[in-house]
Amino acid sequence: MHASVWPAITPRPRTVSERSGAFTIPAELPVSVAAEIGDAGAWIARVGAAFERILDGRTRLAPVPGSGSGAAASPTLRVTLDPAQRDAYRLRVAPDGIDLTAADRDGASQGLATLCQAILLSDDDRLPAAELADSPATEWRGFMLDVARHFFPMESLDRVVDYLWLMRLNRFQIHLTDDQGWRVPVPDYPRLVEIGAWRPAGTSDNQVIGGAYSSDELRRLDGECRLLGITAVPEVDLPGHASALLSAYPELSCAGGEWAVETRWGIFPAVICASSRSVQTMLERVYGAVADLFAGPYIHVGGDEVPPEPWHACEQCSTLDDPYQTIVRRMTESVLALGRRPIAWDEASGLSLPEQTIIVNWRGPEGAANALKRGYDLVLAPEGKAAYLDHKHLDSALEPGRIGVCTVEDSTRFAPVTYVAAHAPVSDAAGTILGGQANLWTEGIPHHRQVEYMAYLRLAAVADGLWTGRPGAGDDGITARLNRLRAALLRTGHNVYPGGFR
Repeated sequence: MHASVWPAITPRPRTVSERSGAFTIPAELPVSVAAEIGDAGAWIARVGAAFERILDGRTRLAPVPGSGSGAAASPTLRVTLDPAQRDAYRLRVAPDGIDLTAADRDGASQGLATLCQAILLSDDDRLPAAELADSPATEWRGFMLDVARHFFPMESLDRVVDYLWLMRLNRFQIHLTDDQGWRVPVPDYPRLVEIGAWRPAGTSDNQVIGGAYSSDELRRLDGECRLLGITAVPEVDLPGHASALLSAYPELSCAGGEWAVETRWGIFPAVICASSRSVQTMLERVYGAVADLFAGPYIHVGGDEVPPEPWHACEQCSTLDDPYQTIVRRMTESVLALGRRPIAWDEASGLSLPEQTIIVNWRGPEGAANALKRGYDLVLAPEGKAAYLDHKHLDSALEPGRIGVCTVEDSTRFAPVTYVAAHAPVSDAAGTILGGQANLWTEGIPHHRQVEYMAYLRLAAVADGLWTGRPGAGDDGITARLNRLRAALLRTGHNVYPGGFR
């Protein structure tokens, strides 16, 4: 007898009650959707695409004619709405069919992700009958992908979004600009993608590498994220990390001169001028273009790793009391003027910024505690042995990765709510911990298959703790669940890390 799939689901559902009998998984799963669910056809099409890619074609969703219009139907999978469910969903799997009930489309998306994973984990064509009740413990459950250091085509982003949905994550931060590339089009500044998106390759195969997304591609990505219950969070990283921008528009620096898209990794003196009116105009138009492409409530302005020396040498900037404060406040206010909520890395947490600003903490719990005391809402993405997925899986010369080590076991212990309190207790916090996210910087990751290797298993571990609010400690079945998930992903062609967890 095969082991039941339900105890192996990651993240763990809140309650699972197994029943007698089993549902036979068909090659095509008929599905009917309640009329109240908006864009039902587009929704099922996008969820269906995720089913096909994740399951490698094993099971396809087949919308029942009239689905979403209130037409009567007796399909195998029935999706209905119940506002009383709030953030929860209920999934009932019986021999005669499957019923999914949720408060809204986002909750239904989470339930379908659980169903998809159950099929992925099954060793045959039968799902044991069961009833599940589930809801998330954490508001912000995120993943950041750096597409600036290396350009990833839309096919790659589609597959990443599939996996975020499968793990019931709901924030996708897209790091669109950095020293090594500018990926987002801005109509008033065409050279940003004509020049800033490309850098010398240093190989005999290509003279330059890189690329940029079209406006239509980014709008489609944003819309499909929303269909899956995921909010896309675009990031334009300024005022530092601006080599790609300045290669296209050098006059936006303090001293002008010549700049190039960087091929190296590090912190460079490529900083936009803090006192220039042309820079202020550029910021407003860049954020306006980003707001036109992404419908979500957030725009991340960056703000990290900014060397101040160019401002000290600038006649105009040197007259400012604090050029960093001046420029980052302008950036956040420009975002607020568009009706969006600004986000910044935690270097900016010591500044006086609009109270709506969200801080993403990566440098340590002391900075997180300070941000909370200053009244900023907080997302935790700590670099040290927790959520940086570009780090090595193991301390081994055989493993890819850089800077540090983050084992799978480390990722299972990621607990945003207790992380700050355990290291820097906050008794007078005015801000709120919204949740956490894992980050994948791509300095050494140029291809999608490497993204899968570095991210997927540890991201499942992070997702488990964020969804349940109870990170694993090795004694709650998390190791067995991750091993079973890994085997299923490998079986369906995903390039998942195959090594040890500690």
